[in-house]
Amino acid sequence: MTLVKNLLEHIAAFPDKKSRELASASLERITRLSDLNSLEIITQKWEALLAERDLNYLPRMQQLAQSRSSDISQLLDQIEAMLCSSESQQQLAEMAETVVASLTPSLAQTLDDEIATISYTLQNSPELLYQSEIQQDLKKLIEKRIRIDKEEVKERILSLDEILSEVSSKIVNLIDNTTVGVEKVREVKRELQTIDKNSGDFETIKQKLLKIADTLEFETKQLGEIMSKEDMIISQMQQKIKKLESALKKAKQESKVDFLTGLVSKRGLDEELNRVDKSYRRYHIPYSIGFFDIDHFKNINDTYGHEAGDLILKQLGKLFLELKRDVDIIGRYGGEEFLAILPNTPLEGAQVFAEKIRSRVEAFRFVYKGAEVPVTISAGVASCTEFDLQKALIEEADRRLYEAKRNGRNQVRPPLKVTA
Repeated sequence: MTLVKNLLEHIAAFPDKKSRELASASLERITRLSDLNSLEIITQKWEALLAERDLNYLPRMQQLAQSRSSDISQLLDQIEAMLCSSESQQQLAEMAETVVASLTPSLAQTLDDEIATISYTLQNSPELLYQSEIQQDLKKLIEKRIRIDKEEVKERILSLDEILSEVSSKIVNLIDNTTVGVEKVREVKRELQTIDKNSGDFETIKQKLLKIADTLEFETKQLGEIMSKEDMIISQMQQKIKKLESALKKAKQESKVDFLTGLVSKRGLDEELNRVDKSYRRYHIPYSIGFFDIDHFKNINDTYGHEAGDLILKQLGKLFLELKRDVDIIGRYGGEEFLAILPNTPLEGAQVFAEKIRSRVEAFRFVYKGAEVPVTISAGVASCTEFDLQKALIEEADRRLYEAKRNGRNQVRPPLKVTA
């Protein structure tokens, strides 16, 4: 009986409600046990509890722990070790950074404070991503960001629609007024055709001519008054049209896509640089950049012609697009110079990427009109964590590029350290 009591006392401490309650009740009955009938009742209750128990938790725990041990304590230790492993924590941290980066609004700026709060929370405690409450908060914030961005786009399009609608209305009015004038001229022509010069009734001819003259004078005066009233509005619309044409021309010139290489244009690169730098300042998401420049490009143009130079630029654009990650932004910075923006990438990662580009360009066969054109590229990379200001970051990456040029070209600066 002492052994039974000891077992029940241990079971009463189990983290299982039904087992704990039954063990406590059984201890109480055994303490005041008076006959075998009470013992039989306790036995039946334990048999019923064991019959309904689901013991499948052990295989599930073994699967989670990747172990065949039947010791629950050992399995729990193994599961805890897996959850707390550095690899798991690193994956969680990277996942949190990706989530934070995806929250940055593309147009509206009204959610900055909310995003900053949840970004700070996730970056300091990435394991909160497992909590349903945080997941719901993220879902609501993303839905809110999409809704606000849509409203911003709708407002901007509405402003342009108002201008276009006004232009259309004035053009329609002008056409209508011109049509009236033409119809009156046609009536005058028909009136002239009805005059019979051989009738001999000069007074009738005179009256018809006077009527025609009055009609022409009236219509001309009326049209002049209409045109005078519309002149100011037309002049205003012409100015708006000129501004729209100028803006359209400028937009084409400053398009975010470089027409020759298919990469991001200088304007697009400037916008992306400001975006990733803002994310770094506010959300502590680091980034690196790399400048690339084709070696002896002027000599290539002088030797093979500018058409060959353009073909090389196009092919380089394809190589950049092939080797970059989805999150990377690469564009033509000007002439034969390119800029790569690498989010969530330390300096060493930027060096690896730049060396990959350099070696691929060196090995690639550039052919123009049957002749192979030797092409190499130099690069300089830098990380935002090295500098306080974005301007200093850009200047240092550019300086390292020209250091690579001065040291013989076809190389990356700073060079990637090769570990033995």
